[in-house]
Amino acid sequence: MQRLTLIYLAAYLLTGGFGFLVAPDLALRLLLSNGAYGDIMPRVAGLFMFVLGGVIVQFLRARDYRYYSYTIVARSFIVVAMTALYFKAHDPLFLVLDAIVLIGLAPSIYVAAQSARVEPRAKLSESNATDRAPFNSRIRKERNDG
Repeated sequence: MQRLTLIYLAAYLLTGGFGFLVAPDLALRLLLSNGAYGDIMPRVAGLFMFVLGGVIVQFLRARDYRYYSYTIVARSFIVVAMTALYFKAHDPLFLVLDAIVLIGLAPSIYVAAQSARVEPRAKLSESNATDRAPFNSRIRKERNDG
C-alpha cells in the first residue's frame, strides 16, 4: 500500500509539474485559478514539482520506503501552507491543490499508522524467537544425547 500512495504522489507531481512547465495558463485554468501568476513562476513551480516527482519515482523503483514518513510530514506542511495561502489570496487554486494532496495524504497516514501497529508485534516475535534460540538448541542437544 505504501507503493500505491507513492505512485499517486509521483503521478500528480509529474503530471502537474509537466503541466505548469509546458502550459502554465492551461494548468492554472484547469485548477480553477482566478489569480495572476505570470508566465515564469508557474513554470518554476512546475520545474520543482517535476523533479520531485522524478525523485519519488526513483524511490519507487528502488523499493526504498525509508522516507515514507517524511513524505507525510512534508505533505501535511504543504496542506497547512496552501490553506493559509487560500485565506490570503482567496484563489480556489489553493483549495484544489489541497484536495489533490489530501487525497493521497489520508491513505498515507492510514498506511503509516497500520505499519506502526504491526512493526512492534513483529519486533516482539523476533526478540522472543532470538531469546529462545539458546534454550531450543540446548533441548535439541539433550534429546540427541539422551
